[in-house]
Amino acid sequence: MIPNIINTIVGLVLVYATVLHQTWVEQRYVPMAVFAILMFLLALWARRSDAHPWFSNVNLVLSVALGLLSLLPLATMPELTFWAGLWIGILVPTFALWAALYRPLGSA
Repeated sequence: MIPNIINTIVGLVLVYATVLHQTWVEQRYVPMAVFAILMFLLALWARRSDAHPWFSNVNLVLSVALGLLSLLPLATMPELTFWAGLWIGILVPTFALWAALYRPLGSA
């Protein structure tokens, strides 16, 4: 539950940075790679406590996509940087918060 809540906060910070600090996010390698590594490690940590593994599987795939995006020259592709950062930053917190709050009926 704790890694999912932290991953929710990291994803919201990614959305904040993508929308309001676009020139910082467009730097090559570092900003997006840091978010990708954090999300990946938190999703791995969350796998142990998730009710279903697909929550963290989706977050793992999204963090790998963000890591691959960080390898591109993002300053020359502002639309890709914005939309990919925004959607990954929306989807990761959604699935992480869902995983943190969802508990099947029999596992209380």
